[in-house]
Amino acid sequence: MKSRITALVASLAVGAALVLASAGIVAAVAPASGPSGKDVCATQAAAVKAGATVDTLRAFGDCEINRRFTTLTDVSSKITGSKVITPSDASALQAEIGSTQSGLTSLKASIDSETALPALKADIAKIATDYRVYLLVVPQANLVNGADAVLVAQTKFAGVNTTLTARIADAKAHGKDTTAAQADLDKMNASVTAAAGLASPLPAALLPLTPAQYNGGTAGPILTSARTALGTARDDLKSAIADAKACRDALK
Repeated sequence: MKSRITALVASLAVGAALVLASAGIVAAVAPASGPSGKDVCATQAAAVKAGATVDTLRAFGDCEINRRFTTLTDVSSKITGSKVITPSDASALQAEIGSTQSGLTSLKASIDSETALPALKADIAKIATDYRVYLLVVPQANLVNGADAVLVAQTKFAGVNTTLTARIADAKAHGKDTTAAQADLDKMNASVTAAAGLASPLPAALLPLTPAQYNGGTAGPILTSARTALGTARDDLKSAIADAKACRDALK
């Protein structure tokens, strides 16, 4: 029985690592460099600054759209490969990514055919304001994945709770004082419940958000609140792991 408890508690560390990794990346809106980093289009941006012509603006607009395509493809792959995201949440995110890619494709066609500077500038401005890939779509995917990861961890803790509860009952039947072990188990369950309570409402709050809501100032606070909630949930799960280990040790 002890080896079974040890194995279960050890498995929590693996599950928690997944959760903590998922929740830990939500603060990053986009990579600082690489295919989706701003430096990718630095040359084109400098050319526009030196002289805004149809050619320099078009090159800059195309580059900005292409780097967003790279980011969206990467995010889509991560959603597909996620071991924690629910099918419904994955479907909603993939639909949003697909819609964003389609919109950017149409916008690129407009940029590539536009010859009037004012209209071209207006089209380029839409790349950010109409789609919000880095300020909205990427955070949505990260946060929803992190929230679902917390709920996956909850199921792992449920299995540990079942085993530890049985172990406590067995120890008590053999005359062992299980007060400390029960207290640790109660704390573990309370922390897990708190974490799940913070994470479970997040997908429903995050998935409907739109670029228009971000532009209007209503989406940003929801994203910030979700990051805070996941950070607290992460800490709750860390505490739950420590309490599970303490319970196990008290039963030795």
